[in-house]
Amino acid sequence: MARLPRVILAGYPLHIMVRGNNSQEIFLSDDERRSYLEWLRDAAREYELAIHAYVLMPSYVHILATPKTYLSATRTMQSVGRRYAQMFNQKHKRTGTVWEGRFKSALIDPEMYLLLCQKYIEQDPVRSGLVQNPDDWSWSTYRHHVGAEVVPWISDHSKYWSLGNTPFERQLAWQKAVSEQISIGDFEKVSNHLNYGWPLASPELLAKIAPKTTRPLIPRKAGRPKKIDPS
Repeated sequence: MARLPRVILAGYPLHIMVRGNNSQEIFLSDDERRSYLEWLRDAAREYELAIHAYVLMPSYVHILATPKTYLSATRTMQSVGRRYAQMFNQKHKRTGTVWEGRFKSALIDPEMYLLLCQKYIEQDPVRSGLVQNPDDWSWSTYRHHVGAEVVPWISDHSKYWSLGNTPFERQLAWQKAVSEQISIGDFEKVSNHLNYGWPLASPELLAKIAPKTTRPLIPRKAGRPKKIDPS
């Protein structure tokens, strides 16, 4: 079955994920993680992709970002992916692909689901058992969002800004939000929409963006359509 085209619209956030080939580890040192983030920063600036959040896990990367143009995300991910794969193969004296196919993405309704998606991303190191507290994982934007450090090239989304009138209020609110575990239903909702490329959006937003894309925006119901009795 032919794969569906991505749903990407300028100005709407995207949840992006790229994985190592066969789920292999793609970051074997902190220097490699730093290189990936530097190239992500540079490519995002060049292709006008506003990065709101990220996490580097041993075998995959999650990114939350808003593209300025239809091609912003694709060009950014292609650029950083090529540079990183070339470095990784040369450094480890290997050949072949580093990445498992093209990156996955899901358009995100900013009003309903952006903060849930950001929380999903920044909770991942704890959920995966790498650390006990999100603050202990240096390779995500959690520390940036709670004021423990500043990542100057991160573009905080307006929904994050709405958490408080001052930086301290926003940071405290975010620390409390991430300390609360995501429900199984919300976890599956974010995961499934990302894996299958379906927009994570309200019915109202889906209706608004439907005329702007040629692909379906919700999964078709399983099974054959019911036959109509002509009698």
